[in-house]
Amino acid sequence: MPTPPLPDVPGPTGGYRNAPTGDPPYNGSTPPALPTLDGTLVVDFAQVGKAGIDASNAADTMAAAWTTLSSAALFGAAPWGDDPALGQGFDQVFAQPRDDLLKAVQALPDTLRKFAEALGAAHSTLENGDEKTNELAQSFPPPGTGGA
Repeated sequence: MPTPPLPDVPGPTGGYRNAPTGDPPYNGSTPPALPTLDGTLVVDFAQVGKAGIDASNAADTMAAAWTTLSSAALFGAAPWGDDPALGQGFDQVFAQPRDDLLKAVQALPDTLRKFAEALGAAHSTLENGDEKTNELAQSFPPPGTGGA
């Protein structure tokens, strides 16, 4: 008896080959619409400040994720159970990518914290520059008053 054709996988595919999935949804804030300006710097101070806070929160989340991931990878069940022939061969191939992943995830919180600090510094610098620019602009006499 012939096997009937399998149905097509509905929707977008991606992810692991036996569990097709779409891209995960992005739940962050929507970037503001910016006007088309040539040579003009437009800064939304609230968004820059929020980005710094979000990066700091992401650093804390990734630190917790590393703890969970490292516990699962290093202290969980042996690869492929107790089968010495299959398990040991798999572990020899799996160990280096696992260790590389753990190192990368361990470094991510520090990188995100540095990014958050840089965003905070940029926020302060841009905000101070804006204040200084406004002070300078207000120091000029109004047009038509016969100032210098």
